[in-house]
Amino acid sequence: MGWKDKLVEPAINFLKNAEREIAIIYGHDCDSIASASLIYKISRGLNVNGKLIVSEFNFEVDEKTIEVSKKYENVVIVDIGDTPEERIEKLSKVTKLLVIDHHIPKKYNCVYVNPREFKKNVYMPVSYINWLIYRKIFDDINVLWIAGFGTLGDFGAKYNKDLFLRIRKYKKELVGSLKIDDRVLMEKSLLGKITRMIDSCRIFGGIKGVEYAARVVAESESYNDVLLDKRINLYFRKLEREFEKEVKRVKENSVILGDFLIYELKSKCNLKSSLASYLPKLYKDKIIFIAQKNKHGFYEVSVRRGLNRKVDLSKLVKKICENTSAKGGGHPTAAGMRIDKIEEIFEFVKKQKKRKAT
Repeated sequence: MGWKDKLVEPAINFLKNAEREIAIIYGHDCDSIASASLIYKISRGLNVNGKLIVSEFNFEVDEKTIEVSKKYENVVIVDIGDTPEERIEKLSKVTKLLVIDHHIPKKYNCVYVNPREFKKNVYMPVSYINWLIYRKIFDDINVLWIAGFGTLGDFGAKYNKDLFLRIRKYKKELVGSLKIDDRVLMEKSLLGKITRMIDSCRIFGGIKGVEYAARVVAESESYNDVLLDKRINLYFRKLEREFEKEVKRVKENSVILGDFLIYELKSKCNLKSSLASYLPKLYKDKIIFIAQKNKHGFYEVSVRRGLNRKVDLSKLVKKICENTSAKGGGHPTAAGMRIDKIEEIFEFVKKQKKRKAT
């Protein structure tokens, strides 16, 4: 038995032993939506009712969602990596709980599936993990596109090529003969278009948009249900128009301090993550911070690195968290955090610049 088989075995046993219904808690991005949809389809295939529940926050399961989940006998949390351990402990005491994640491992008291407990630096989005689970139970051909857009949405194609080679074999129209490279696929493939379409629901529809996209994907028969959906297409057209404008604003209004680029996104649209993932090809030698103030008053920040940079962003964000009010984490190539004031980022960057100068 290989390490990937050992990784997913506890989740497979959990799902096969679940009865009546499963609450599926997920976040707001493409990986979360795809991950939740795959668990939903597994539960339906096992004749168990799946209930999709979106968390108020993308980075942690909020208290209200925890309370709502307590009424379910079985709960699965996917792709939410920073929920306090005591909150998970509270839920695990009253329900059977499975957490599937790929962020920095936590000491959760439940059935816990995280590839980084096996290999510290592996990059494996939860959509990919749930694809491994799905194919152990059912034929996976009709859900390859779901695992694909979730993994691509987290820029995980490069590190999980077996999934994309399988997509090329059975659903070639999605990726064609393109190089299995995240930026190439995102910009040039049909799968990339589907990924951007799903993400546009979050950007323009907020949590309601996320819920809508998850419902469409979870109940879909094929990817055409996304491509032909009127509401999703409306969001997508808005995204294409607004994204071009925002890239122009970055060029005009971003602040560059040495190796760092900092930009405060003031649009009402939640373009933060998409914008941050696009900019590394324009600013190849910079470390990029895209910050946006949310309705709770703090800033959510997406952190990316230019194509020529090799800095480990998870370590950088950890260092920022140790020296500011920030909380967050991530992976070597992409990270995120929330911080009380954007000025704290400027202060941190200025100190880094001074240290480098000396």
